[in-house]
Order: sequence, then C-alpha cells, then structure tokens
Amino acid sequence: MPDRVLILANEFIVDADRSLPTDVRERADRPHDVLVVAPLLTTRLQSYASDVDGARADAERRLTRIAADIERRGTAPRTVVGDENQLVAVEDALAWFDADVCVVVSHARGCANYHERKVAQRIRDTFALPTINLVVDEEGRLTGSEAI
Repeated sequence: MPDRVLILANEFIVDADRSLPTDVRERADRPHDVLVVAPLLTTRLQSYASDVDGARADAERRLTRIAADIERRGTAPRTVVGDENQLVAVEDALAWFDADVCVVVSHARGCANYHERKVAQRIRDTFALPTINLVVDEEGRLTGSEAI
C-alpha cells in the first residue's frame, strides 16, 4: 500500500536530493500518493485587507516548482493552493485526502511568516497525524528537521 503524503509547502527545498534527511529520502523512493498544499503567505495587513492576489501568485509559482521536482522522481503529485491559516489548509486537504503523514516545509524562526509559527506541532496536536518538520532558510536550503 503506498504512503499518502501531505506536504505543506511554505518554501521550495533547494537541492532536496542531497539535503533531505535519510528517512524522508527513503520514503520518497517508495511508491506514494502525494498532495502538495502551498498556503498563502500573507502579512497581517494583507490578511486584514483581503489582499491575497500576490500571495496566491507566489503560492502557484511554488507549487509549479515543487511539482516539477517531485515529478522528476517519478511521482506526479496533486497540488492545491491552501488557505493562509495553515491549520485550515491542512483540514481542507484532509477532508478529501486521507494522509498517512504530513511533511511541513517551514522557514527558520528569523525568516518565518507569522502563519508558520509552530504549525507542525499544531498539525500533530490537532489532527493526530505523524508530522515531519523540515526547516529551511530564506534561500530554501535545509537547515534542520524533526519528527513531531
């Protein structure tokens, strides 16, 4: 039975082939069904003013880049732009995609959007879904990871 992997993608991981942790890379090599959700990364002001056009375009570009990278490994992922509230984005995805695991790609503390703060732990706590948090810098380079 293939793994069903939900990826909450706040960023594209540069050089993922070499930088992903071994357990994540091994999982990627097995047959799997993947849904990539790129949430809107808005500022508080953009959110308050419902000014989401730029954030939506950024999310679409992120999805295109990530989907191409995953397809190169042999799996065509499903993709969707998600809500700016990342718990809502995950809840919406789980309504029709029964994930076995969630992989969160989030920015390091100094460059994280306010929507990203502690999102991996909140996903684990809210949905009882095994969660892996991959942390990247503002350039998309992997700086750390943890299973939650």
